[in-house]
Order: sequence, then C-alpha cells, then structure tokens
Amino acid sequence: MYLRKHLNRIVPQSEPLPGQVPNHAGGYAFAVDSWTQLRRFLILGSEGPTYYATEREMTMDNLKAVRGCLEEDGPRLVREVVEVSLAGRAPKQDPAIAVLAMASLDRKLETRRAVYSALPQVCRTGSHLMSFAAYRKAMGGRGWGSGLMRAVAAWYNEMEAGRVAYQAIKYQHLVHRDSCRVHSRRPTVAVGLLFCYE
Repeated sequence: MYLRKHLNRIVPQSEPLPGQVPNHAGGYAFAVDSWTQLRRFLILGSEGPTYYATEREMTMDNLKAVRGCLEEDGPRLVREVVEVSLAGRAPKQDPAIAVLAMASLDRKLETRRAVYSALPQVCRTGSHLMSFAAYRKAMGGRGWGSGLMRAVAAWYNEMEAGRVAYQAIKYQHLVHRDSCRVHSRRPTVAVGLLFCYE
C-alpha cells in the first residue's frame, strides 16, 4: 500500500518535478536560462496579457532576463538581437529595438560599441531609429555620448541618397532634420539636402 501510494511514477500537477519552478498559472514548469528567454522575447515580445500573466509581469520578467544577459556577455546579447532581426524571425522590431536601447546604456564600453555598429542593421527605417531614441530616453538615458552621435551620423551618412529621401518623405512626422543637424557633423550631400527638406 505504501509503495503504491507514495512511490508511483504519477506526480500530481500540484507538485513539482525535479528542476521545475512555479509558473504564472499556479503550477510548475521547467526553467529556461536567460538566453532562451531573451530569444523568446525578441521573437514573441510581450504585448498583450496571456491567460495567466499580465503584459507588465511578462515584460518585467523578460527585462530581468535581458539584464542578466547584459551582465554575462553584452556583445553576445547584441549579436543575438542582430541575428533575430536580420533573419526576420520576429513579426515586430520593437523588442529588438528596446533591448538594443537597453544595451546602449550599459556601463561596459565593448557592449556600447557593439550597439553602435549594430544600429543600422536593427534600426533599418527612420521610425525604428526614432523608436530607439525614445526607448533609450524612457530607460533613463541622459543625452547622447560621442559614440552614439557618430553611430546616428553614420546611419544617415552611409545611406544612399535615394534611401535618405525615402525616409524623409515616408516618415515626415519624425524629426529627421533635427536629428541630422544634431548628430551629423559633416553631412553627405544627401543628408545636406535633407536639412533643406520641409
């Protein structure tokens, strides 16, 4: 009787298996590491609540994982963001842009440099670039350092003239001209023309 009741292989859902942790539904699930959670966040985001967790709870859990990845290996985090973004694995760019903005505030110079070189790969439109600036500001970014200013200037200056014009016309509600003036010290001809637009 004792063996049948206590040592059988069927474990009730209210009890965890070895390696399981509590989940939002009140049950248990196997834990994932921060890198797996980062990839899930980059691909799925956390817009809208689920049946068991609110949007805020999911976002806070995901940002905690992002912080863990940043502390462990900032450049690797940036590579993950670029890989997911360029592969087109995510339906929206917002999570990738938010993670990139968070990484741009990291205290380690190598992480910030990785962000600056990844900026044109992840922020491919004017709207993405302005979202990056907004996320950065919302996360407590105080001003733009010289590295970020050079990265934004390169975003404009390394773009061919037709693309710069397209960005200015398509995203008229954005302040490209002000952004260019602030960040482009030696604008190209295309960016110089953007100053005159409007």
